[in-house]
Order: sequence, then C-alpha cells, then structure tokens
Amino acid sequence: MINLTFEKIHIIKNYFFSRLLALNYDVIPLFMNMPKINDSDMLENGWWSILPKHYIKWIRLGRFDRPVGFWLLLLPAWWVLPLTNLSLLNCFKLMFIFLIGSIVMRAAGCTINDIWDKDIDRKISRTKNRPLASGEISNLKAFYFLVIMLIIGFICLFQLNVNTWFVAISSLPLIIIYPLAKRFTKWPQIILGLTFSWAVPTAWSAANEEWNLGILIMYFATVFWIVGYDTIYGCQDKNEDEIFGIKNSAVSAKNFLTIFVGCLYTMTFIFLILSGYLLKANYIWFIGVIICGIHFINQINKLKKLDTCNPLNIFKSNVTLGLILTISALGNHLSI
Repeated sequence: MINLTFEKIHIIKNYFFSRLLALNYDVIPLFMNMPKINDSDMLENGWWSILPKHYIKWIRLGRFDRPVGFWLLLLPAWWVLPLTNLSLLNCFKLMFIFLIGSIVMRAAGCTINDIWDKDIDRKISRTKNRPLASGEISNLKAFYFLVIMLIIGFICLFQLNVNTWFVAISSLPLIIIYPLAKRFTKWPQIILGLTFSWAVPTAWSAANEEWNLGILIMYFATVFWIVGYDTIYGCQDKNEDEIFGIKNSAVSAKNFLTIFVGCLYTMTFIFLILSGYLLKANYIWFIGVIICGIHFINQINKLKKLDTCNPLNIFKSNVTLGLILTISALGNHLSI
C-alpha cells in the first residue's frame, strides 16, 4: 500500500505543474504527428531592407516579399500561351504582360483578403503581424493601395484584345467572394481554385484562340492542382484553425488528407494529359506532365510525414512544377 499524506500530495502536485509549465510546447505537435504551429509568416530581412522603413508595410501588404503567390497565379497562363498558335516572339510579349499583371493582381487579391480577414488574422500566430491585422495600415489606406494595384492591372489588361477584357473582368466576383468563402463553406479552397485558374481562359483569349473542350479541361486541371496545393498550405494553421473554428480544406479533410490531395493531384495529371492531347501539344509536353506526376507522388509522400516535412516547403515546390509545365509547353515551338 502506498501511504500518501496530504502534504506529500501537495508537493507532488506542485512538482508536476512546475514541470508542465517548463515544457517546450513548440515540439508537442511533433509527437502528435501534426505540423508545428508557425510564428509570423513575414521574413524580417530581404531585398526590401534597403527601402525606407515606412515602405516595408506596403511591401508586406502586397506580399511582394513572398513571390511564390504571384508565380502560382502566373504559371498557368505561361504554360497555356505556348500551346496556342502565337509566334514565339508574341508569346514572350504576352508572357511579360501577364507577369506584371499577376504581380499586381496578386497584391490586390491579398489586400482584399486581408481587409475581410483582419479579425481572423489577429487570432492566428502566423498572420497576426500582417499590416492590417496589427493595425499598422488602416482599411482606408489599404483601399487606396488596392485601387493603385487595380489601375496597374487594368493598364496591363488594356494591352490585350477587347474580348480578353471581359474574360478577365468576369473573375472579379470570384476574387471578392473567396475571402468570404471560409465563412459559409468548409471547402473555400474550391473558390480559390476557380479564381486562381482564371489565368488559363484569360491567356487563351489573349492569344485570340477559339474556345474548345481542350482548354476547358486545362482549366479544371489547374483548379484541381490549386485546391491540392492550397490544402497543403493550410496545414500550417490547421491546429489553430480548428481551435477558432476557421473553415478550410486542411481542417475538413484532416482525417483523409493524403487521400484527398492525392485524388486532386491524380485528376490534375489525367486532365493535363487529356488537354494536351486535345490541344495537339507535342511529345515534350507529355514528358513534362510525366515529370510532374513524379513530383505529385513526392509531394504526397512528404504529406504523409508532416511531423518532419514542412507543409510550406511542399507548397512552394509547386512553383517548380509550374515551371516544368511551362518549359514543356515551350517545346511546342521546337520543330522536332
């Protein structure tokens, strides 16, 4: 029999709580097979460090310090343009216009997102220091910034044919709705996928091509890809999102995460093959898609090991995947 007096119990209790408070809570997710809860997603130093300090908040509002987002917005347009009947020179001209347009429209989209989500962002450790969430920039000043980005975007748009104006402008409702989607659906990444994929029909229209089944399938291939990689991105905040009741696909699919993303990537792979066939891409495109298929498998394998693999790094690797598809598409201009 263990004989414990009240004093001994009190001593044991105090010791237990003192050790509990001394724990390093940053490592707890590692033992629970969950990704570590992140601190702020803003880098302290970078190329922007040479600028006067009062400009840095605008760099961060537009996410110019993190180019991954505009690359992921841009690359679907870049791999579509070489699959059209444009000459290589005209293809590069349009690629440059889309580059500038993607940078400013991504900044505009992030600003809209931050205006809607600033109260939510304050609750999440990764986003609480963003300029709007922290109060560093007011809603009114953010609106002025948004207008400037939209003006530059429209200047880029006016370099394209009139039909493309209507195609591009028709995406604005999706851009506005996406930040609200997490308030009424558990799968807001679907809205993001439909929005970010709009570069596909916009690029197709810019090349004066006729609409066909091939480009429609290419659009949905891109939608599946975006929903997949943004679900991985959401894994960074999954634990906190659950606590605060924030809806996203990383939380909704938490019990079948790898199956969910795996199915999305499988559909992306199939649709890239099918659309390439219908658009009469040459064999270099299909070699690129096969390489991307291997890349997808690698991402899924890493997704199974989130205790050791950072979901942000998996997410960022999709820029490489998009560049592979772009280079493969440019192979369409090789006479082989």
